[in-house]
Amino acid sequence: MIQLSLKTLNEKSPYQITIAEDGGYDFVTSQGIHYTIYFDHDQPLGGCETFQFIIQKVEHQHSSHDPKVEQTILTIVDQFFRENLNVLLYICDDSDGREAKRNRLFLSWFNKFAEPGRFTICTASTIIEGHGFYAAIIVENRNPLLEAITDEFETASQALTSDKP
Repeated sequence: MIQLSLKTLNEKSPYQITIAEDGGYDFVTSQGIHYTIYFDHDQPLGGCETFQFIIQKVEHQHSSHDPKVEQTILTIVDQFFRENLNVLLYICDDSDGREAKRNRLFLSWFNKFAEPGRFTICTASTIIEGHGFYAAIIVENRNPLLEAITDEFETASQALTSDKP
């Protein structure tokens, strides 16, 4: 489990962040929508620790656009990279057929936030049994294993997306 500085997070975040009982990072919007952010340990890539990044909207109700949600989530991501050199793996939820939209939204948020030249982002997508599958890794360029990480991700992506007889 990744433990980030809660003090630092709350100094930078527009919403108050707390630690959930299960180790996630909770915040509640001004509209009363509860989010939990998780970093779940995943398979290493290129010899580097990898954590799957999960954004869980606890209430399944529709909410209007709230730029503070974006700012809060990106504050957590930024702190993740400030405190370690691990790989962040992002896989879009496909439970409601909106995975392509989630993928575009998160990547646009991240690209808007990212300092030029600080990160390498590799993406992959395919259709598996009629469902869209979108994944990305984000690696800070100061990671000494960057090339091995991106090479392994590209190899895995090609195997996943290649046509199999």
